[in-house]
Amino acid sequence: MDSSNYVNLVDFNFGERRLYGRVNRYFVPVRVNSLFLQMKKFKKVADPRVSLSAVNFVVDAFEQMARQFEKCAALGKISTNDEFLTNLRVHKAYQDPTVLYRNHSQGYASALKTIFNSQNINVRDFDEFLERLLEILRTTASRNAFTQTGFMKSKRCPINASGLAIEIANLDASSDEVKINQFVESLNWDFYLNTCNSYGFMVDRMVPWRLVADIGSFPHKSPIFDYAENYGFETTGDILFKVYLPIYFEYYDKFKNQLLSLYNSVKKKFRVLHECGGSLVTERITPDTYTLEALEQRYTESDFLKMYLEIRFAEEESQFSQDARSLIINDCLDVLSTRNVNEALNIFERILNKTFDYSGSLSYIRKGIELIKEEEFQSDRY
Repeated sequence: MDSSNYVNLVDFNFGERRLYGRVNRYFVPVRVNSLFLQMKKFKKVADPRVSLSAVNFVVDAFEQMARQFEKCAALGKISTNDEFLTNLRVHKAYQDPTVLYRNHSQGYASALKTIFNSQNINVRDFDEFLERLLEILRTTASRNAFTQTGFMKSKRCPINASGLAIEIANLDASSDEVKINQFVESLNWDFYLNTCNSYGFMVDRMVPWRLVADIGSFPHKSPIFDYAENYGFETTGDILFKVYLPIYFEYYDKFKNQLLSLYNSVKKKFRVLHECGGSLVTERITPDTYTLEALEQRYTESDFLKMYLEIRFAEEESQFSQDARSLIINDCLDVLSTRNVNEALNIFERILNKTFDYSGSLSYIRKGIELIKEEEFQSDRY
């Protein structure tokens, strides 16, 4: 497909676009803040029995654009025989990333249990479990994210999780023949691209039936703001910092329980042989049992945060040396003790994604927290 004439025909598999709508400007993974914004349902859907939704202004823009297609078809300005590009109907839209991650983590837990069993890994207590778990994750997490934060940046999390994407067909994205026959060679193809552009939608070059709201506001505002402004969103910053919330705000509170559930799923009684008085004696080991409350009494918040940060390093295939990683973790633990866990997580994600210039100094980090707040305040304006 030749995109030279259409600035809104975009390859979302290339560069930063791959994470569009799932990270903020600092590449911190985010999701729609359901406490601030309720998703809005589409009226023009392919199957009336299925409820499909997206961010409110995205729905408004699409519904208006669909009416424009209907009007032009009635006036004979476009072909009325196109299966997908005459009467626009939504086949797929928002996918809740929490539900997606829940399904992912259930499969992950099952796979980890299989690894523990197949490799005959036995643990006596939570300490041994964490040690063995981290050994496994150091070699697997970069391909298969463990945390929801990492999952949001992985290929397993679709752009539909952003609330900005709409699919007007349910076709095989791997088939170039389908893309060409059903879309590129359609008599309405040019009208489709131009009209999407005029309403503030980009079209996925690799999946041409997928529309993605363009929330860019600088140096020129996307037409999507004709609808976003009705909800008080004047700039890209408004959308990113009001509509979206960093994943770690919700996920980190669940992290401890996730670890405990995994421990309970893999722990089992086992036997060990040891010598006693010149004879081999079999000892039956029953792993320790914990409640979440007991676990929180035994381990500090710093212990859990350290484990979380080590897993995040494994997921990102960070280029930091092991010494640098240890220093960053220790500095973030100091931020935890002097500030709070959310600020520690924020500064860590900024360092991890190299949107914060880390100099290896705790005092620099402390000054940087204030700089980050000012930077985020300023970016909220554009």
